[in-house]
Amino acid sequence: MAKAPNDYVDERFDDFLDDLLGLLEQPSISATGEGVAECTDLAERLCREYGFDRTETVETDGQPAVIAYARADESPDERPTILLYGHYDVQPVDPGEWTSPPFEPTIRDGPDGRERIYARGAGDNKGQWFAHLCAVRALRETTGLPVNVTLLLEGEEESGSPHLDGVVEEHADELDADLTYVADGPIDASGRPHVLMGARGMLYVQIDATGPNRDLHSGNYGGPVPNPAWELNRILSSMKDDDGRVTIEGFYDDVRPITDLDREALDAMPFDADAVKADLDIGGFADGPGDSYLEKLLYYPTLNIAGFTSGYGGEGTKTIIPSTAKLKMDMRLVADQDPDDIYEKFRSHVENHASGTVDIEVSKFGTMSPQRTPLDHPVREPVLDAVSAGWETDPILKPTLGGSLPTAAFARHLETPVVVVPYANSDENNHSPDENLALDCFANGVRTTAALLDRLVDYEG
Repeated sequence: MAKAPNDYVDERFDDFLDDLLGLLEQPSISATGEGVAECTDLAERLCREYGFDRTETVETDGQPAVIAYARADESPDERPTILLYGHYDVQPVDPGEWTSPPFEPTIRDGPDGRERIYARGAGDNKGQWFAHLCAVRALRETTGLPVNVTLLLEGEEESGSPHLDGVVEEHADELDADLTYVADGPIDASGRPHVLMGARGMLYVQIDATGPNRDLHSGNYGGPVPNPAWELNRILSSMKDDDGRVTIEGFYDDVRPITDLDREALDAMPFDADAVKADLDIGGFADGPGDSYLEKLLYYPTLNIAGFTSGYGGEGTKTIIPSTAKLKMDMRLVADQDPDDIYEKFRSHVENHASGTVDIEVSKFGTMSPQRTPLDHPVREPVLDAVSAGWETDPILKPTLGGSLPTAAFARHLETPVVVVPYANSDENNHSPDENLALDCFANGVRTTAALLDRLVDYEG
């Protein structure tokens, strides 16, 4: 009788950890290119060692991607194909802010007493996609790999995924799949895993206002000379009404309506409003569309001020009319909104509300399209079942991730459903010092991927 995959995972877990630690030792910072070439070589080698039949590196105008292929052990032409997406690149680091060096992975107890790996990339995202490799090996060594598996590792996710869309479009035939499955992000603060059927998109913009050709004495010139900071403040105030609703014309036109099934999912999501307010030390939540915190977070777009810079901000006083002002804003977009369309509406709004007394320039710095798989899609049940088996608890079904992931590229070019299931602990500190991954979360992730591949043998999308 064949050994169960989970028994194999338990027996080989220390070996898995050793290889993960070696992966985490290798820097791979997409913003600077540090260690990227070495990490792609390492990723390909690990894929082959863990049961993938073939690997390739795909060059882009930025950092390369890695694709690995594993054919089902029996009747591969009759079995579905699952595309697994992750990213090997990591955020930059400030070593002085870390308890232990970011590229010298260390296992120690976390604040809750659970053992964790502390290293850059532990949770975001090397530890999560490496769990897929461990699952493939566990199946290969026990009951057999039941489905075809393709793994795509991107090298620029931490830099906004500027070339992922092109990679997926160019290699659509090789990446063709019945499901795209993404392990990224943290589980719920309650300790329960998520099953997320999509991700919000993003649009990042900047407005530069230029007034007088130099900073001016606010007494000698104050009154008649326009202040670019006040100009941006006035434009900003035109973008929301007193109820917190965005007033940019057409901003909500394409927002997908909330269905009865969505309402059922919202009602089933755990949420403690008082605990969130206490944790953030705030007196209440912002106004805007949506009847609840979760509805606002998951079903409506945002218009956020990310930064506002102008004039003097040092100690003491300096009485000036600043010559320039700069405003940075991000918009989290929801299903069916088009970032390019929203940008044009934003730009038109700014132009229509500019006074003409100072020069206004609007720039777009990045976009990511939203994506959402319907909550009643046939893939929902096998995924929920696999996550329940991997974590030994019922997962929380959510329509979308509050943040943004480049999942729309797969839905657009492959026409595949996309599901996101985070494997990292809720306090993984991704993008921050002391990034970490709890060992039990890593083990649960391995078991979840193995269970998922097993449960998708008869899946027909």
